[in-house]
Amino acid sequence: MTNTSAPPAHPLTMPNPDYHADWEQLHDDANARREAAWAVKARLLSCLPDLTDAERTDLAGANVEWEAAHQLCMLCLDTYQHRTFEDAMAWLNQTFCSTAPVSLPDLHAFSDVRQLIKAAYQIHSKHLEMEAIERNMLDLSQPVNFLPFSDLATCTAWEVIIPSHHYRTAIDVYAHYTVYEADDGMHVAMQTARLSMGAINACEILIEEFLRQRVSQWTERRWFFAKKLPVITFYTYMPPCEYSKEMFDRVELSAPLARGKQISVAEWPSVGYVPPAVRPNWLPGGLADWGTFDNDAGTCTGAD
Repeated sequence: MTNTSAPPAHPLTMPNPDYHADWEQLHDDANARREAAWAVKARLLSCLPDLTDAERTDLAGANVEWEAAHQLCMLCLDTYQHRTFEDAMAWLNQTFCSTAPVSLPDLHAFSDVRQLIKAAYQIHSKHLEMEAIERNMLDLSQPVNFLPFSDLATCTAWEVIIPSHHYRTAIDVYAHYTVYEADDGMHVAMQTARLSMGAINACEILIEEFLRQRVSQWTERRWFFAKKLPVITFYTYMPPCEYSKEMFDRVELSAPLARGKQISVAEWPSVGYVPPAVRPNWLPGGLADWGTFDNDAGTCTGAD
């Protein structure tokens, strides 16, 4: 009795049912239509705004013709020319994803080539975004003379929604605080969610809200007999994105904190690195999608 290997679960190649043997001719014809429509558009647009009603109708028709011809050109390139799904992936990696080739584990999971290419290109775009974010990240090293936020276990973190009516802002403010409490005071790192970027004076709002919700509780306990606010150092934290660097800055106040005094921020001196505990939404094994904090308001706890 001989052992025979089991047949593969799927064929080694997956034919593209939308393949057109004459795709090149289809593309050339559509491209000719596209160029002719563009010529009509250019001629009529040069006469704006003095077009007659008939000419405006012709311009609208040229726009429709150009778009239809353009879509057919794209369809020839990303669908009709590929005999198999494997050919489509090879074309995508050579044409658009050469800097970060994409490999999908199961091409049979897709119903058509365009769905496959869309999924692969989204993965490719995400890879490029993650690479850009990694380049924009600060150093995680911890200087010996900077103890706050050195370990997440020594910090407390909380999220809060600040209703717009509290500070007369146009939008609600979504914030994340990381607090390190020491014998001689507190260090507070503040992060504003991206959907709150339009808030005016967000840094002052975050400081005032922290004082309103939290410091009074601590004052009643640890600093009750001192009859004054604890020493508090505030920081702003901005996670990196594709187009901007990660920032961890110390907030300089124009006057010491005191009850009844309006908060006024003078400047944000850059610290130049970020302590590990200030980056709570980044996984140790790689980049996490910190957009969850931005978009899921239900994960925040509301302010009174």
